[in-house]
Amino acid sequence: MALRADSNGIDASLYRENGSWCTALVDASLGTTAAHEAADRLPGEVAKLLKSQQASSNDIEAVTGALEPAKGLRAPVARFIAVHDGTAVLNELIPGLKVESAAVDAGPFPNFTALARARGGAFSYLVAEVGRDGGEVHLYNTTSPERVGSRGIVGSPEETHHARKVPGEYDQPKNQSAADEMARRNAEEVAELITEMCKDTYIRLIVLSGDVKSREAIAGMLPVALKPYVEVLDAHTRTGGADTKQVDDRISQLVSDTHAEAIAELEQRVSAQAGNGRAQLAVGLAEVVTALQSAQAEVVLVGQYQDEHTLRALSAEPWVAHEEGDDHSDLVMGQWPAPEVLLRATALTDATIRYVPDSILPDGVGIAALLRWAKS
Repeated sequence: MALRADSNGIDASLYRENGSWCTALVDASLGTTAAHEAADRLPGEVAKLLKSQQASSNDIEAVTGALEPAKGLRAPVARFIAVHDGTAVLNELIPGLKVESAAVDAGPFPNFTALARARGGAFSYLVAEVGRDGGEVHLYNTTSPERVGSRGIVGSPEETHHARKVPGEYDQPKNQSAADEMARRNAEEVAELITEMCKDTYIRLIVLSGDVKSREAIAGMLPVALKPYVEVLDAHTRTGGADTKQVDDRISQLVSDTHAEAIAELEQRVSAQAGNGRAQLAVGLAEVVTALQSAQAEVVLVGQYQDEHTLRALSAEPWVAHEEGDDHSDLVMGQWPAPEVLLRATALTDATIRYVPDSILPDGVGIAALLRWAKS
């Protein structure tokens, strides 16, 4: 993955790979005759563009070989491809993104700006459907309506149902106690599963639905760090007794609310720093570059894309240099559009990048950064 499936940053390991890189963002929509005809022409058009940028024949073949239309998905839908030394290392569909014309790049490092902009602010979330006999936990990401994955805990229904008294066997209270204990263990396993699925994923929402007692028990068993992300739905989805559309609408609203809250939190942080002498806020491209050079930037906030500027990419720390000057001249790889170089430097300094409304940033600047420590 070039981008972790979230807004928490970019996988820096891909930027550390030496060799040739090609990236392509293209329209992958089908559904009309014109779309089919465009899909047929696309490999030739992309090959021509890459050839004009001196891409190798192996890289061109790998990119064009991955240009398949997205069957079964509603238009618009885009495809992003990254090829390293003749091998496709990333091939992602982006539902909802309209691409007017193919955007391709060839160079010594990958250009992930198109993908980053399309997925900016994205996060993963879990929907758990639980009962006394276990539950299923489904993983989603806001970049796509498709389910990313599912895992489940399946207990024995007979062991967790209310037991009837059987002559000569355990009496009802004992059977009930055993059933309750089994339900508790199942709830504990589901809570552990949710916790495990949150470890390597940028989870910002956990939706619990199903049996009332089970969802309450699981919510109580989750680690303290995850509790702020938990939302409980009063819906028995596991038994099929809930209105599916109503449940889906409620989950969609929770996702929208979570995204809005994240933007509001960033706005509050920027506002607080703007009113505090900007001790931990870099404002404008020059200050942000300086902050990245010292790994001081924690969150880079991009309103306008800085397409009119260029920056120099460096082969080692501090990874980025200003457009003009002689600093770090021995490390200069070349000069490229600022968005590409900024994204790379953000990843390599373990910072986060967020694409935000212009209104969040002070003084009408197009870019700013929240800092890890105060300016000296």
